[in-house]
Amino acid sequence: MNNVNDFLIPEYLRGVRFSCTECGACCTGEPGRVRVSREELARIVLYRGESADEALPEWAIREGDEVRIRERENGDCVFFEENRCSIHAVKPGQCRRYPFWFRNVRSEAAWAKTCAECPGIGEGPPVDPEEILRRVGEDLDAE
Repeated sequence: MNNVNDFLIPEYLRGVRFSCTECGACCTGEPGRVRVSREELARIVLYRGESADEALPEWAIREGDEVRIRERENGDCVFFEENRCSIHAVKPGQCRRYPFWFRNVRSEAAWAKTCAECPGIGEGPPVDPEEILRRVGEDLDAE
């Protein structure tokens, strides 16, 4: 162990490989709350070539100070189209941090459940422990 961050990474997260396969497992099924910042909203609107005034009511919900992406009745994200994320290139930070959400890495059992749900875990290059800590930290800050 050459880095203090190595001490903060549980053994079950060491050497984890991850590459998003765009399978939609994290975009579909049980409901969630994908919160978006003003900057993220602007990027999505620009990417989709829409007018914010027309587009936002269609796919965003404002609850107090929070803005989140709408879901279909079945729990699927409104941007999950044709079996993939239609805004993958500009997806919100919350989506970018997956699978390294605190609730997913807080225990070995939670991580095992996440691994069973996400086919991208075990694929691609190893994720640097500092990157895992960064994503988990951002996830906690967003709460």
